[in-house]
Amino acid sequence: MSTYVISDIHGCNSSFKQALKSIQFKKTDKLILLGDLIDRGADSKGVLDTVLLLIEHGFDVECIMGNHEKMFLDSFEDITAKVNWMKNGGKETLKSFLTSDITRIPDKYISFIRSFNTYMIIDKYILVHAGLDMTKDDPLDDEFSLLWLRDWEKVYNKSWLGDRIVIHGHTPTKESEIISRFEGNKDVLCIDNGVFIEDRQEFGAICVLNLDDFSLYFEHRKYKLNEHS
Repeated sequence: MSTYVISDIHGCNSSFKQALKSIQFKKTDKLILLGDLIDRGADSKGVLDTVLLLIEHGFDVECIMGNHEKMFLDSFEDITAKVNWMKNGGKETLKSFLTSDITRIPDKYISFIRSFNTYMIIDKYILVHAGLDMTKDDPLDDEFSLLWLRDWEKVYNKSWLGDRIVIHGHTPTKESEIISRFEGNKDVLCIDNGVFIEDRQEFGAICVLNLDDFSLYFEHRKYKLNEHS
């Protein structure tokens, strides 16, 4: 049994499915997705369908809320939020559902996204989408930072973190930098390699972390963003 962690799939369903094949993901394994399953890439619906199909067939998959899921959900309540979401990958998500109207997205997808937690703790690992403001009384109760934080250094607090390790995504990071931080025994580790980023060296892969042996696997995208699975 292995526990795998993936972040920021961003609608790149082909790469996601190939990554699962490459690591030989099994029903005895666990998969944790650190948010931003949707937007930017061509097949957000496909990503959601892949995850739902895995769960329906008895695979152990859990999802954490990302800022893109939050923008999607907020779009149902506020027109300004909807405009912001559309500018940040929402158009591609709607296109994957073959609609330009968010209200035409089937309820099962909306309910599924609403079910995502904002963080998960496994042993000494704190799993979040974006980050933790460790200057707050309860960092795990600060939803904004959990979904949006990028500037870690200003809010890092070793006395609060102790011997725990934070695993997060949200901020696209070069492959060599991801590997370097893991090899350097850091306690705040990003696994977002910006799979949606095209034509930039060291970006464009789904990074898979095996939480049991701390090994990393990079599934490099083989398709342009406008290609479906």
